[in-house]
Amino acid sequence: MKTNSKILCLIAALSLSSLCSAQEVLTGFNHGQRSVHRNYNSNGLFLPFFDDFSHTRLFPDSTRWTDDGALINDGFPVCPPNRNAATLDVLDSQGRVYDYAISNAFVAEYLTSARIRLDSIMEPEPRALTPADSLYFSFFYQPQGNGMPPEAHDSLVLQFGTATEHEEFLYLDYQPYSIEEIFAELQVDTLFPGDTVWAFNGCQPGMYTLITDTLTPITQGSISIPCDSVFTTVADTVWYHVWSIPGQTLQSFMESNNGQYFKQVMIPINNLRYFTDHFYFRFYNYASIENSNHPQNRGNEDEWNIDMVYLNLGRSANTLSYPMLAFSEQCPTFLNRYLSMPYRQYRANPNAAIRESLELSIANLDDTPHETNYYYTVDQIAGSQHYKWEVDPVVVQPYIQAGFLNCPPTGQSPACPYVGELFNMSYAYDSVTYLIKHYVYDSTCIPPLVDSMIYCQHFYNYYAYDDGTPESGYGVIPAGGAFAMRFELAEFDTICGVQILFNHTLKDANNKYFDFVIWKDENGKPGMEVYRLANQRPQWEEQIYDFHYYPFDTIVTLSGSFFVGIVQQASSLINIGFDCTNDNSQYIFYNTNGSWQPTEMRGTLMIRPVIDGKTLHGVAANESDSNVTLYPNPANDMLHICVAESIEIQQTCIFDLMGRRVWQGNFTKQIPVGQLKDGMYLISLTTTQGQVITQKFIIRQ
Repeated sequence: MKTNSKILCLIAALSLSSLCSAQEVLTGFNHGQRSVHRNYNSNGLFLPFFDDFSHTRLFPDSTRWTDDGALINDGFPVCPPNRNAATLDVLDSQGRVYDYAISNAFVAEYLTSARIRLDSIMEPEPRALTPADSLYFSFFYQPQGNGMPPEAHDSLVLQFGTATEHEEFLYLDYQPYSIEEIFAELQVDTLFPGDTVWAFNGCQPGMYTLITDTLTPITQGSISIPCDSVFTTVADTVWYHVWSIPGQTLQSFMESNNGQYFKQVMIPINNLRYFTDHFYFRFYNYASIENSNHPQNRGNEDEWNIDMVYLNLGRSANTLSYPMLAFSEQCPTFLNRYLSMPYRQYRANPNAAIRESLELSIANLDDTPHETNYYYTVDQIAGSQHYKWEVDPVVVQPYIQAGFLNCPPTGQSPACPYVGELFNMSYAYDSVTYLIKHYVYDSTCIPPLVDSMIYCQHFYNYYAYDDGTPESGYGVIPAGGAFAMRFELAEFDTICGVQILFNHTLKDANNKYFDFVIWKDENGKPGMEVYRLANQRPQWEEQIYDFHYYPFDTIVTLSGSFFVGIVQQASSLINIGFDCTNDNSQYIFYNTNGSWQPTEMRGTLMIRPVIDGKTLHGVAANESDSNVTLYPNPANDMLHICVAESIEIQQTCIFDLMGRRVWQGNFTKQIPVGQLKDGMYLISLTTTQGQVITQKFIIRQ
C-alpha cells in the first residue's frame, strides 16, 4: 500500500473545562447549499447497477439515485479505490445542520437507489431472475476520512427495500361548458337551482354538478362540470435491515482492516422477496453533534465515505476485483507551494513556482497485472501553449495485492511523471488558466481499460493553499486569540483584500466579531502589525464552496514573506474553513497567550489574500482592440461583435471573472447572453492565425 501523503487532521476535543484554556480547535465543516431537484429514472434500472462516483461532482447521479443528501467529492475520502466517494454527514438539503440534530444518535442522511428491476434481465435475451443467478451487492466504506470520526453510538446502515404499487386519487378534472352547449345537450331552455347536469362528450360516467342559480337562454358564461378522476401511482416500500457498522476513527478502522483505507462488503441476494420489479437499496447514517454547551462547535460531524457500489448477477463472495484502471485521490497541482497564485508573481520567478514532478495515485482494480500507459496534456485556455507529456508504460500489479503504484527511486513513472514545461509568461494578461488532462489505459484489453481526470491550474490574482473543499472548521480560544498563515511574494505587490470561507454552524452560533490583520514576517513568525480591518463578521455566499471577499479600506504594499490572519474578539470559535486534505501546517501559527506558536493541526486555513484591487479574480489586461467592437455594452440580451475586414475569427469563448468558461462556439456576430448573470465578463476571439483578441464587457439585466 502506498503511504498516504495527506496526513489526517488532528481532532481537538472541547469540553466545558477547556473553555478556560488556550488552544486551537477543529470542528466539522458545512459544505454549503445543495440542490433538492431530482430527475431519476422512474421506469426502473436493469442490472448491472454500478456507481463509483467518479463522473459526478457534489450531487449523486440522478439516473441512479433518488435523493441528493450525500456529497460527491474527493476531499473527505482518504485513498479511495478510485477518485471520489459519496459522503454522508449531518447536513440537510439546504446545507445546514439539521434543525433536529442532537447530541444523541439520530438518523441524519440517506443515499437511496432508483428503482431496480430484479424480476428479469433483458440481455443477452429476456428472462426471469432467480436466486440461482448468484446476485451479489457490494460496496466499499470508510469512517471519518478527512472529516470528523463517528462515535461508537453512531453507525452506517444498509437496507434493502421492496415496493408494491397502488393508485391514489389526486383530483377531479373539470371541463368547462357554455350555457348554450348545456341547453343543447339537455334540450331544455331553463335550469333551476338544484337541477343536476351530468357530464357529457366522453367524460367519465356518473360525473355531475348541481345548478345553484336560475339559468335561461339569455344567461351568459359557462359552467365547469367534473369530467374525469385523476389518479397517481404510489409505491409503498417496505425496508429490511441488511447490514450496519458502528462508528470509529479512521485509525482504529485501519488497524482492524490490515492497514487498508477502505473495506469492501459483499452481500448475497438470495431471498425471493427481493426478486421483484421494484427493488431498492439505501444507506443512511446515525449521527450526533456537539452538545448545546458549545453551540459554535455544532457543525458537520460523523462522516462516512461510500465508494464502488455494485449490484450484478454471476458473482460470488470471492469476486473482489473489477476490470478497471483507476486514478484515486485528488488531481495534483503543477505548483510547488500553492494550488493557485497570482500570475504576475509566477512570472517573477517561474522556476521556483513550479514543481519538478507530480504524484498520482493509480490503482489496478483487476485481479491480473496490466501493462499500463500514461500521459497528460496541457492546454492554455484562450492561449497558445499546448503540449503532451507521455511516460513509458509499466506493469501495474493488482490493487488487492500491491495497493497503489509506487514511484521508482529515480526517474519517472505513471505515478510520478515530470512536469514537462514551464507555463507561458504572457504579459498581455493578469490571469490565465490551464486545462490539464491525465489519462491511464491498457488498450490490449477488450474492452480497453481507460480512466481520466481533469484539473484546472489557475493563475488568478490571489494566493491559495487550499483546494476549495473544507473538511473541518478551525478556531482558537479564548477571546483575543489569533491565527495566521504565511505567504511569499516574489516581488513587491499590493494586498487589497481577503477571500475567506466560513463554516455554518447550527443557528450560525459562530457569527462573532473579529479583525483581519496583516503582519510582517519576523524570523518565520508573525511580527509587526502593518494593517488591521476591524469589526468584521462571518459572511456566507449562496453558492456551494464560494469564498466571501472582504475588501480592505486601504491598499497594503508588501514584499517578501508576510502573514494574513484573524484576531478573534469573542471567546468562542470563529469556525473558519479548514482543508484537511492538503497539509500546509508549516505555514500556520496561532497566538493565545501573547506568543506565536506553530499549529498542532494538520491541514490548511482557507484564507486567500487578494493581490491588486482592479478586479477580484483578474482578467485580460488589454482593455480594447481597435479591430473589434462590442455593442451594446452593457448588454442584457444579445451581444453584437463587429470585426475589421482584415481579421478572420475562428472561435469565440466567454469567461467569467473566476476564469470559468460560460460560452464557447464558432465565431458569430451575435451571441445570446440573456442567460448570464449580472457582472463583468471576458470575451476571447481566436483568429485563424492563432492570435487571441480579448475584451471586457458587462451584463446588466
